[in-house]
Amino acid sequence: MFIFSCIIIYQLNFSGYIETRPYLAWSDSFNLYGYNRGWLELKTESRIYGTQIALDCLVPYDTLDFLHLYERISIPRLLLWLGSEKIRIIAGKQSLYWGVGRIFRPLDVFNPANYFEPNYERQGSNAILGYLSMGRFTSVRAVCLPAYNLKKSFAGLRIGTNLYKNDIGLNLMYKALPKKEILGFEIAGDNIIGYWCEAGYTIEDTTNYAKVSLGIDYTFPFMIYSMIEAFYDESGKDNPAEYEWDKIFSGERTTLGKKYVYVTVASAHNPYLRPGFNTIINLDDQSFILIPQVSYSLMENLELTSGLNLFFGSGQSEFRNLVPYNGQLYIWIKIFF
Repeated sequence: MFIFSCIIIYQLNFSGYIETRPYLAWSDSFNLYGYNRGWLELKTESRIYGTQIALDCLVPYDTLDFLHLYERISIPRLLLWLGSEKIRIIAGKQSLYWGVGRIFRPLDVFNPANYFEPNYERQGSNAILGYLSMGRFTSVRAVCLPAYNLKKSFAGLRIGTNLYKNDIGLNLMYKALPKKEILGFEIAGDNIIGYWCEAGYTIEDTTNYAKVSLGIDYTFPFMIYSMIEAFYDESGKDNPAEYEWDKIFSGERTTLGKKYVYVTVASAHNPYLRPGFNTIINLDDQSFILIPQVSYSLMENLELTSGLNLFFGSGQSEFRNLVPYNGQLYIWIKIFF
């Protein structure tokens, strides 16, 4: 055991970042707020086993008690994996990815969508994940989020393959209490343009509903990247007066309406300077968010990101009432190590 522990310590790699994120928000008045963050990740390097631990410390600007910073440290990753690339088991707190959508993932019940920063670190889930490769194109992935009451445990199964140069997946997820069954299908490919579609049908005790996301992307000359993704959620409401705001704030929902479109246009010509523009539109109440942004790598390990979040809509609309202000200006500074 001592020798095994020494091998793991010897193979341990450190990485992470520190960042500061100030925001200037406005409506009737201006408000400056933000937070500092540190992310430390430790990993092993091996072909048949490995560990991963991540520590996340988030300190808002209005925090004055720096003697108790340890209370703000969370552990979003704490896992152990065993096996080769063909068959592997991962147990512990881990980041789970499900589905092929870029923004909206009807089959990803583990992580809510983040419209402002889709690639933001996901919080880990306590799970057991198994992966089995059955050939060059076919694989099986199974996940279980165990609970003390077995009937409240959540389980999922995905069978994936490649057919006519399309990646295809069939999904089944199940929880007994409260009842939740999800049947899902996904497809993704690339033929001049990239395309993907992800759909899930959910069966619950009191209601059944479908969710579908469909998207395409294309890189124009001069490395101008564009992407559009549409989303339909049958469980949402098309009348703003019926919006379930309490479920948004409790995390049970990530959207309130039924129909959405997300658009991205960005320049990939210069790897150090990356301007872009994103917008998300609620087609039911016509509210929308404009997100112009530019990132600049000052040095190899230093990145500066600046942008705006601008909220538009009527008095009852989703995106005009999602936050208590009309817009945000932000400048983020991030140092990697």
